[in-house]
Amino acid sequence: MVHYKFIGILQLIRVANILMCVCGSVAAIDTPKIIRRLKKKGSEVRCVMSESAHEIINPNVLEWASEKPVITKLTGAVEHVKSCGVGGFADMLLICPATSNTISKIACGIDDTTVTTFAATALGAKKRIIIVPAMHISMYENPFVKENIRRLEKAGVVFMMPRIEDNKAKLPEVEDVVDFVTGNLA
Repeated sequence: MVHYKFIGILQLIRVANILMCVCGSVAAIDTPKIIRRLKKKGSEVRCVMSESAHEIINPNVLEWASEKPVITKLTGAVEHVKSCGVGGFADMLLICPATSNTISKIACGIDDTTVTTFAATALGAKKRIIIVPAMHISMYENPFVKENIRRLEKAGVVFMMPRIEDNKAKLPEVEDVVDFVTGNLA
């Protein structure tokens, strides 16, 4: 549940618990900036990384940015249920950056990675989900990826469209991502 925090005379900020899932796109290098800016706006942010994201950015960087331990694998502690299940920590699941692989797996109900398992749990619990794709344009324009995006939108998932530049579907600017996320808090 989103709540408000008093920060000064006649100033309230919207506070949300955001679980940010990071996939193995080179755009993952921007995630610490996004996390820090979301925190400055009052949100608590926790992070989950796919195995391929580890090859792009070290989990320690996301731990520094979020000031919370990063989930890099599933254990018997059922982190996905505690975070994204009914009554779990997260008000919102943010998948940023999202690869074509992850988008397609989620759309097909496949949950064989940390990120896809958290997404499957969030979908089942009817949590708010935002996905921000980042990949080469040929992957983004793949008709099967486009169809999977449409399927997820029909299921209530919100997509922030990428910035098309240099034959790539890039993450939008950091401030634009932060504004989009905070603007979509329930």
